[in-house]
Amino acid sequence: MSTETRHNSTIDPAGTTPAIQARSICKEYKSSDGTRLALDHVDLTIPRGEWVAMLGPNGSGKSTLLGIASGQVTPTRGDFNVMGQDLAGLERQLIGVVFQATALDPRLTITENLVDLGRLQGISNDGIRTRVNEALENSGLIDRAHDRVSTLSGGLARRADLARAMLHDPALLLLDEPTTGLDPNARQHYMEHLSRIHSTGRTTIVMSTHLVQEAEKAGRVIMLDAGRCIADDSPSDLCEQIGRRILKVYQDDFDPPEGEGWRRLDEAWTLPVAGHSDPVVEDLLEQGVELALMKPTLSDVFNRLGGSELSMTAAIR
Repeated sequence: MSTETRHNSTIDPAGTTPAIQARSICKEYKSSDGTRLALDHVDLTIPRGEWVAMLGPNGSGKSTLLGIASGQVTPTRGDFNVMGQDLAGLERQLIGVVFQATALDPRLTITENLVDLGRLQGISNDGIRTRVNEALENSGLIDRAHDRVSTLSGGLARRADLARAMLHDPALLLLDEPTTGLDPNARQHYMEHLSRIHSTGRTTIVMSTHLVQEAEKAGRVIMLDAGRCIADDSPSDLCEQIGRRILKVYQDDFDPPEGEGWRRLDEAWTLPVAGHSDPVVEDLLEQGVELALMKPTLSDVFNRLGGSELSMTAAIR
């Protein structure tokens, strides 16, 4: 499915080279069982300045797509440009990458990690000091600057890793499920920090996640399933596409009528409806069926489009 038909982007791409431009991207992996298609003819344009969440379950192709954007994975077919450059000639300083596991040396302090990275990037000694102080302050880590990474909590380690990725002020920030393993409070702080980064207007953010609550923070959501884009729009517009309300029935003995579009999700039978006055709602109430009416979520949208069930929250691991 192409994502070129979007009309609600808050960024005007006219006259500006997109942060990411992909044309018919495929990625195949060969194994003893045959060939698995991780990405299946994906078309994608992400204008500069957007905050995009790639939403999908494990194995949907999110990490593969980010791997291609960061130059770590070579597509089998298709054309892929980052900040107007092809992958072979990509200037690495244009991008910052946060992996699922932190890229920090646990034996060093946060400051030592950042200083070492600055030197590898060729930043002058005076420039390193300035950049490191800015990165620590922006991440709220000034008071932990000299703590060894091995002593940090999961949330602090993740923030330190984000500071690493932002040290050189990249134009494009790629994050592969960056809150994996964090508790809800740490996850919230991390997402708030991403929001502050985006508010500066200098950095395009592309983040993969399987969590609905995280994807809702982004201005645009690209839904991936089995290596294909199945939807692409703002969170609110995606939800409005399936109806004003979602009717949910949790009764174990409820047998929904065929042909009306009922779907099983989160241990409930669900159906998009217009609202309380919808004839289906009125009929079920007359029958004494216990029901709930809720605003649609991205999980409802994903399920309605044929995708797998998504997570509302993440397990701590």
